[in-house]
Amino acid sequence: MLYSGCRKDEVFTNSLAITKLQNYKIPESPNPPILQSPNSILQFFNLNLYLIFLRSAIVMDGLPKIALRDFYKSDDFKAVHSVWKSEEVEKLLNFIAPDETSNCVAVFESTGTYSYFWKQQFRARGITVLVADRGMVKSTRRSLGGTDNKDDAFDALVMVALYVRHYLEIYDRRFWVSDRPTEIKQIKRCLLDLKTTVKKQTAFINTVKSRLAFEYPARAKIQSKRHGELEPDSPPGFWAWLAGRGDMISANPRSRFENHYTKEVKADRANVSSLTRQFAAQICDLHSSKAVIQNQLVELLKLEDFVKYHEVFERFGFGPIERGWILSRIFPFDSFLCMPKKAALRRFRQACGLGKVEKSSGQIAAGKGGGKWTGCSNTRSVLWTYCYTRIEPNKNKSYSPLQQELKQFFLERSRDARGAKKRGRNLADARNATCRKLADLVFRELHQALK
Repeated sequence: MLYSGCRKDEVFTNSLAITKLQNYKIPESPNPPILQSPNSILQFFNLNLYLIFLRSAIVMDGLPKIALRDFYKSDDFKAVHSVWKSEEVEKLLNFIAPDETSNCVAVFESTGTYSYFWKQQFRARGITVLVADRGMVKSTRRSLGGTDNKDDAFDALVMVALYVRHYLEIYDRRFWVSDRPTEIKQIKRCLLDLKTTVKKQTAFINTVKSRLAFEYPARAKIQSKRHGELEPDSPPGFWAWLAGRGDMISANPRSRFENHYTKEVKADRANVSSLTRQFAAQICDLHSSKAVIQNQLVELLKLEDFVKYHEVFERFGFGPIERGWILSRIFPFDSFLCMPKKAALRRFRQACGLGKVEKSSGQIAAGKGGGKWTGCSNTRSVLWTYCYTRIEPNKNKSYSPLQQELKQFFLERSRDARGAKKRGRNLADARNATCRKLADLVFRELHQALK
């Protein structure tokens, strides 16, 4: 088994822990659903099983007979611990899997993009890769005598115990992150790239506006956006002109910007610096990147597998961002259909970032002690923004039946007895409840369409 806690270092300094379990007997329980490759769990009967851990690796015969924390502090641990660097990946692979028939399982802690390289290398060698839930790893670490301090060496021992206890002996799906379909991985990659690009572009826009406040005050609060479908070669007009890229906009707005700036310069009310223009150029470049990424996302969403999902999304008027984030969390929906509907709804809410952790203690009854959201924060943010910009405003007069149902739900919770709009925490509660209702409606429609 291979454990990785790869971080964002350009060259990873990884320690490796290899555990050899000789003739380990597999309990007579159903095969866990994760392993469906040729290296299935059935091949581990009466064979030597190698457990390998990147960044924290140990070589020993079986699990220690003493507490893991005591073993970690002993000299025996130092004797079996070794370090592997990223440039030694080929040497590592030849050591743990000299041929495609080697029985080896790689276990990674969910670290996002930082583990992509390692997963790709091990899967290419035919090694089965499992991903452990980060929260479960943390709780397992504490239960085995560890602390909240991140310790890669001790985590190697933790992952050995986690794999043996919660995969081989008694399989528990809550400890493992399921592998996503390739198209979903591509969609999520586009969404994360788009989020990063928008964040950087927003930062540059705010910086330029703060500089225009004293360099060109008349345009310090300008709102320059492109509406509709984004085109890489068509940045927002004002930013293109400010960056000296007037050829990318039509003649009329270009002349209007130039004439106004000339007038302000003559009145000694404007003098845009070269640095501000460079920042404006960055805004245009990031717009082009955003357009390319969003167009890629739209193409991925056109895949045939998503046709029935889009029929439901059309009823809500979702855009590509909302559709992408929801699909990245709930596709395929079959995993919800095989469960009782009430339990499936709870898991769907959590997948959308709208699960609730409630506290009940002493005189605080369950459901009345407050709590916090759990699940994907990106999906929750997208759904909240949808409710805030599409459902809450009164200027939108054309609602679909589902949007009208959601609007009515919001109005009932956001108005007081006199009909006035609530404020502060009460209004926030109404918005959160509407967001949660939106997830319930999406689940209801998908369940009816796909069952």
